[in-house]
Amino acid sequence: MQRARRFWIASFAVTALIGGFVALTACSNYDEGERCESGNGNNDCVDGLQCTPKSQLTSPFNSSDRCCPVDRSTATSAACAVPTNPIAGEAAPPDDTGPGTDSSSTDATGKETSTEAGTDAAEGG
Repeated sequence: MQRARRFWIASFAVTALIGGFVALTACSNYDEGERCESGNGNNDCVDGLQCTPKSQLTSPFNSSDRCCPVDRSTATSAACAVPTNPIAGEAAPPDDTGPGTDSSSTDATGKETSTEAGTDAAEGG
């Protein structure tokens, strides 16, 4: 009975020691673009990288925080790349559809009508 108890205590101690070692080494030294936890500060990332919050990242990489360079314009990972918008914070301009829709036609009464701005060319005279 005494031997079984010592074996159990030794097994528990070895398991706890190995588990602690794995936990300490598994949660640090992540490279650029790899996941991190911003709550740990920059401790999860290798030197020269910071743990960037997911709110500052673009899709599909914004599901978790990522290790990125402080100057993200120097990033080599797509997860850390600075998003590029043609107009800062606004949607892209519409495609050029060619010339406007200024077209005239004749209606059933023989009057010339214009579709530009919804006016009738014959109204004025």
